[in-house]
Amino acid sequence: MNENAAADNLDQKKRKAKAIDIFNTHHPLLSQSLSDPVSVAIMLQREGVITGQVLARVESASPSVPNQREVLLAAIIVAIETKYSLLQTFASVLCMFTGNVKLGTVIERDYDQSFNDNKKVIKVVIPEDDMSTDTINTGTTALSPTLPNTPTVEIAIPQCMSDEFTSIQTSYGRMLYNVRKIMKNKPPPIDDIKEYLCCCRSSLEPKLSLCSNITEILRVVEKECSLINIKLLQSLIEEFKIKKAEKYITEYKAILKEFCHTVKITLCLNEKFEALGGSPSLQCETGTYVFDWEPDEHMLQDIKQIISKTSGKLVKIKYIKKGNSIIVTCSFPHFLTEALIIQLSENLDLLMKSGLMKLTVGYCTIWKKQKIQEIQEPLKEDLQEIEEQPHDTKRQKELKETALQLTNILSDKEKELNKIMKKIQELSSQKKTQEDQNEEECTLVELKEVKEATNELEEKLQRMKKEYHIKCRTYSTSTSYKIIKGMRMEIEQILTNKTGTES
Repeated sequence: MNENAAADNLDQKKRKAKAIDIFNTHHPLLSQSLSDPVSVAIMLQREGVITGQVLARVESASPSVPNQREVLLAAIIVAIETKYSLLQTFASVLCMFTGNVKLGTVIERDYDQSFNDNKKVIKVVIPEDDMSTDTINTGTTALSPTLPNTPTVEIAIPQCMSDEFTSIQTSYGRMLYNVRKIMKNKPPPIDDIKEYLCCCRSSLEPKLSLCSNITEILRVVEKECSLINIKLLQSLIEEFKIKKAEKYITEYKAILKEFCHTVKITLCLNEKFEALGGSPSLQCETGTYVFDWEPDEHMLQDIKQIISKTSGKLVKIKYIKKGNSIIVTCSFPHFLTEALIIQLSENLDLLMKSGLMKLTVGYCTIWKKQKIQEIQEPLKEDLQEIEEQPHDTKRQKELKETALQLTNILSDKEKELNKIMKKIQELSSQKKTQEDQNEEECTLVELKEVKEATNELEEKLQRMKKEYHIKCRTYSTSTSYKIIKGMRMEIEQILTNKTGTES
């Protein structure tokens, strides 16, 4: 036991040393080229990489950008020494800013190459006749029982626990291998591919600008896909009419459909749906759906369906885990945060009917189901306050009813006033006969009466406002304050939004 602990401790030290070495390699360029250090520091603080004190020091170093960089980079070193994986978070944050995409991308690349142990290798046989594939072995180290001259290829896939997940990952890896091989053999024009992908997802433009060949472009596309979402890759194949590759896309979609409809959520818990090499999403690009479900009672398709109906194509599922309920973690492009919040808010009723307990987008909690006891406690306090002020509560009710009656009367009088004003304007634009003049005089008298009645009602409402204001000062900490304040705001809005025209 002690030997294992010592080995783990040694491994952690080696990883920290490697992460620091990667950072130091890029430090000279970071200290010269890192743009907008304050904005980068703000996001790093929100993501938990640096503290608020560090952020304050970066901000206080203004207006000297070199000084801001120096303070920020010194803090990053300290963070990496504490937790080496924060280097990856730092790289992801850099990729959020156009001027820092290149810096972030090369750090991500070096990190992935150094810390890629969360994978295993499958052996795939490549028959020479039609380039179809057949999985022979999914072991990490065991050799496949193939004939000596049979061509094979090793494909890395994420480490997983269940055989069912191994199966779908293997099919995914085979599909990717064949699509890559076909596209590399006769690639469409690189600039055309870049332009098309940028039209599909503008957020990819900075990363695509660094790609110089089809292999690098496909790597960007694959990181946008997952085991259960290959839409971007499929769209690319269809747009450029790569018929041979379409065959493998179609085959994989059929396998995936069966997988989603037959595999229970239980078998998907804690498994990663994202492709190998994808960086962990930042919190600002993460959404979580918490459902009051039993994993044995639902299929993977149930989750896909509810996420698709309520979020459209804005999110992709990353993994599912179980706490007191089912927690579905998804990712989305940061620039779509507002659109996603709006769409989820519009579909909140459907999510609640489906057993939603909590919904978060980025740093915001959109909705959370309260437990009964959480609601009961404040209600008991409110009831106690109301019982202590029975006459005050009765008076509030009377004021509320009076305000409603006066408001309705005032509204009717304003309509009548507007109608008469319109009639006067019509009469004024016509050639007046004696009869018209008599009618106009009558109308003016009627208008005067209506205006006086309206003004009287306004005065009554104003007196009520003063009374409410006194109540608010008297019971500033009580439940009655909230009620009276609400009525006062209603009356103010009525008086502010009057449509009547006074002459």
